[in-house]
Amino acid sequence: MLTQIRILTKLELCNLYGLNVFRFSKDKKAKKKSLSLLAIWVILVAMLVFYVGGLTYGLIYLGLEAAVPAYLISVSSLLIFIFDILKAGSVIFRKEGYDILCALPLSKGAVVVSRLLKMYMEDLLVTLAVLLPGMVVYAWNVHPGVGFYLTVLLCIGSIPLIPMAASIFIGALITGISSRMRRKSLVAAGLLILAVLGIMYGSSRLSAIEGNIDSEMLKNLSASMMSLLGKVFPPAVWFGACITRGDILGGVLCAALSLAVFAVVAAGVILCFQKVCQGLYSNVAKHNYQMGALKANSVLSSLCRREFRRYFSSSIYVANTIIGPIMGCVLSGALLVTGTETLKKLLPLPIDIGQVLPFLIAGVFCMMTTTATSISMEGKNWWIVKSLPLSAKNILDAKILMNLLLFLPFYLLSELFLIFALKPGTGELLWLLLIPAAIILFSCVYGITINLHLPLLEWESEVRVVKQSASSMLGSMGGIILAILCAVAVGIVPEGYAAYLKAGICVVILTATAVLYHKNNHFFYLRE
Repeated sequence: MLTQIRILTKLELCNLYGLNVFRFSKDKKAKKKSLSLLAIWVILVAMLVFYVGGLTYGLIYLGLEAAVPAYLISVSSLLIFIFDILKAGSVIFRKEGYDILCALPLSKGAVVVSRLLKMYMEDLLVTLAVLLPGMVVYAWNVHPGVGFYLTVLLCIGSIPLIPMAASIFIGALITGISSRMRRKSLVAAGLLILAVLGIMYGSSRLSAIEGNIDSEMLKNLSASMMSLLGKVFPPAVWFGACITRGDILGGVLCAALSLAVFAVVAAGVILCFQKVCQGLYSNVAKHNYQMGALKANSVLSSLCRREFRRYFSSSIYVANTIIGPIMGCVLSGALLVTGTETLKKLLPLPIDIGQVLPFLIAGVFCMMTTTATSISMEGKNWWIVKSLPLSAKNILDAKILMNLLLFLPFYLLSELFLIFALKPGTGELLWLLLIPAAIILFSCVYGITINLHLPLLEWESEVRVVKQSASSMLGSMGGIILAILCAVAVGIVPEGYAAYLKAGICVVILTATAVLYHKNNHFFYLRE
């Protein structure tokens, strides 16, 4: 079994983040795309390194050096938990290659372990990107003993295990529950969204706890922070205490506990792996089919229906793209309940909430559009769409329309909440409706543009497309960055000129959308 695990793990890791394509592909376009993706990852990691280093120095400057390791471990664990809970079920119970692996003389445990090891390697990279810069700054300023370095080396490999185990348990439980139901992908997506909303609610409760810190607690900031971290994630406090004290024995015990928890969860996944996969990928054929009346629809309507069917067939696709509109409705509803004063306290500058709120809502809606990955989601079936007697405009219009129709009910509900919360006049109402609509439309067209230039059609898992592709990262950044820049511009201009600036912004956004839309419809990739 160890040989099987080694071979399968090597196959899982050989093309991690597209490195295998970059190393061995003879296609210059593929190499350029892989190099671009690698450059994006390097930039993101560099930003994370500078942020973590600055945060660590700030904590040390405030006299909180004793809480630095625990704080960094909590941050990395939270990142791992959030990312893994959305992809755990799709990675472990991946459909692609399942039939081939089942036909081979392989142990089901070897298949599961290899996929878990791939997740572990990805999470270990996240842990290293967060912990190493912080630990370097900590060591440079605090000058700890040799035990600190030995404990760090001993613990750093086991830090991702507990958040991984928690996310795998929830992801496998969600996938297992949905596998016994008819609408598997919709049920799984709904449960994932509920889990994410639960995490958001827990974060808000944590903020409330943090807000209750009184002057007596502020006298001992380090103890207060450790107490707060202990309520959120106790293992981070255990690991942090061992690292700061240089307690090697304690580090060994923490690592053993993490490994034991992970092993229990992995054993449970191995036991239910085959049963869950059979529930997910087996179909029961009914023999009561009857010919009904035939209906003829327009090309756009038929293609849009096809896009919706493809969208709702993937739980990871639904969960990652619908969370933005849901958060937009939650934010608007919270604003209606709590009022605008609460939001003013959260903003770093004293600005008019009514001026920047349309851009804020638009940015939340555009966190992840479906168009940013809609072409990549076609995968190896993309040639079928291209071979149909359809124009590029027909194909892309359906993808854009599907995204707009998906966002429409959330947009209307969010706007209704904002109208009751702000009670705007006629002019403010116009901008409250028009600005988010213009930015959302731009984001949908911009997402298509990015995906046309950076398609990922050779993939083994939908997770690779939705969460790890260049088009998903760049496509989601366009609307958010545009909304932030516009909000800053409107927030700093005098109030008398804000209406003119908003009108100019809408004209520029709609013009840019029209230009991108025209170029997309004549993109060479669709006419090869």
